[in-house]
Amino acid sequence: MEIRYDIENSVIQVDGVDLYAHTLDKNFIGVCSNCNSDVNSLSYHSYESGMIVAARCSLCDTIFAIMYDENWKWKGEETISKFFNLKSSNDLRNLEGIDRKKLSTIFTPAETTSMYAKARGEKYIRQYLYRARKKYNDFEELFGIQINI
Repeated sequence: MEIRYDIENSVIQVDGVDLYAHTLDKNFIGVCSNCNSDVNSLSYHSYESGMIVAARCSLCDTIFAIMYDENWKWKGEETISKFFNLKSSNDLRNLEGIDRKKLSTIFTPAETTSMYAKARGEKYIRQYLYRARKKYNDFEELFGIQINI
């Protein structure tokens, strides 16, 4: 099970599926397995027949995904070490859903590469992305697909 977390939007991603927060209550959850300090909840997410609670240690800032069943019995926990940005993640999904031939009709390879890099949250060449953004309206007129990266 791969678990990633978007701290800014309080979204957990489990095996590529976004789980939006059910509630953002801040509660004492337990003790950190790394430094024995308090662990407090950040967000609660419904998952399968139970809950996943995203929680942070008050001292070492380690973030955990703590799994519970439908009766709030502890099932396990994992340290969350992978993070993502929900907006960039959605941008990448939208971009990957567009046929490459359509993209290459309007955008240069350098512009396309910069768009994908920006959507992935990687380094990109700003000049190429700027040029690509000027062409978004043309792309929408021609294919009826709106791009906003």
